[in-house]
Amino acid sequence: MPSELNDRLFRLSTLHNTLAQALANGEEGVSAEQILERMDCERKALYRHAQDLRDLGAPLEYDGKCHRWSYREEWNPSWTWLHTLQGAPGLRLSLDLLLDPDLERDLQDLVVPSRQTRSSKATLTRLTGLFDKSILPHLSQALRERRKLRFQYAKPDGSKTQKTIDPLSLFVWDGMPYLQARDPSTPQVTFKRYALSRISKPEVLEESFRSPPRREHPTCLGAFTGKLVLAKIRASREVAFYVRERKWHPDQSLREKPDGSVEFTLPFGDADEAARWILGRGPGFCPVEPTALVKAWKDAVIQLAERSLS
Repeated sequence: MPSELNDRLFRLSTLHNTLAQALANGEEGVSAEQILERMDCERKALYRHAQDLRDLGAPLEYDGKCHRWSYREEWNPSWTWLHTLQGAPGLRLSLDLLLDPDLERDLQDLVVPSRQTRSSKATLTRLTGLFDKSILPHLSQALRERRKLRFQYAKPDGSKTQKTIDPLSLFVWDGMPYLQARDPSTPQVTFKRYALSRISKPEVLEESFRSPPRREHPTCLGAFTGKLVLAKIRASREVAFYVRERKWHPDQSLREKPDGSVEFTLPFGDADEAARWILGRGPGFCPVEPTALVKAWKDAVIQLAERSLS
C-alpha cells in the first residue's frame, strides 16, 4: 500500500522542521496552535514529542506566557539518531522531512530511536521506479516549505504539459514513487498523483499554500485518486492463505467463506487500475463488486486471452 511514514516519526520531524525554519526566518517562535495544525495531533502529543527532541539534545524552549515554542540556536539531529536500511520509505523521508536540500547521498530508510526497544525490522518495498535524482532538492524544498511547485510532466505518448501544483506528500506504489498534490487548475479533482519518473524541470515558486489536514489526504491504493472504488475481491481456497497473511491497506476487511475461500475489500481510485492489480495476483483472484470493476476485469482477461492466441 502507499503508506505514509510512521505517525510518530512524521510528527517529530514536523516539529523539528517547523522550529528550525522559524529560527532561520528570524521569527520569535511558533504558536502552539500552528504547530498542532501542522502535526495534526492533540496537545499532549506535542509535549511528548517536545521531550523526545530535548532527549536528543535539541535546544527547545517554551514560553508559557506567549504560548510559543522555539529553538534557542541552530540545531539539527545528529546522524547517530538514525540508521540506514534499504527501501522506499527513505526516499519519502528524505523528501518530506529532512532539512538538507542537497541530498548528495542516497538516503534510505531513516528511523528515529524510541524508548521502546525494537527487536526486528520490517521488510521494505523495493524501489523500482527510475527518475532523475536532480529533481529531489526541488521537491524537498517545496514539500518542506509548503511552496507551490512548477514542472514539466510527460504523458505516456511522450508529450509534455506544464503543471503548477501544491505538493503534499510522497509515497510509493508498486515500486514507483509518486508525488501527491493538489492541482488548483482542476478543482473538481481534489488530489492528484504524479510519477517522479515523468517530472522534469521542477521550479519552486515563491507562492506558498495552506496544506489540508493529513486526515483529508487520500489513502486509496494505486496511482489514481478519482472517485473511490471499494473493491470486493474473492480469493479461492488455494490462495486464501496469501490474503490472510497480508494487509495492503488499513481499511482492509476480510470475510471467511464456507468453502475455504475469503472475500476482502480494498479502496482504489480507479476501476481499471484495480482490475490490473487483481490480474497481477494471478489465478485464484477475481472481483465480486462493484459492477464497473467486474466489467473492467473481464475485459482485461478477454484481451489477454485474445493476444495470447494471436
